[in-house]
Amino acid sequence: MANLRRSRLVQSGLLDAPVPTRSGGRRWPLVLGVVVAALLALAWFDGGEEPLHPIAQDIALPGQAQ
Repeated sequence: MANLRRSRLVQSGLLDAPVPTRSGGRRWPLVLGVVVAALLALAWFDGGEEPLHPIAQDIALPGQAQ
């Protein structure tokens, strides 16, 4: 099997170490996806419609004898 690591040239010669990469660029979509999923779950759990409660009480109308 071939060696998949790239060698870097330094002042003392070739350095057999992996080239540093920016792994932070790959992490942002994952973090953003987790935050959006958490907000959607919270909105679904907390933001449902509440049932309407009927308002029933006696009202005194003018001209009615009590």
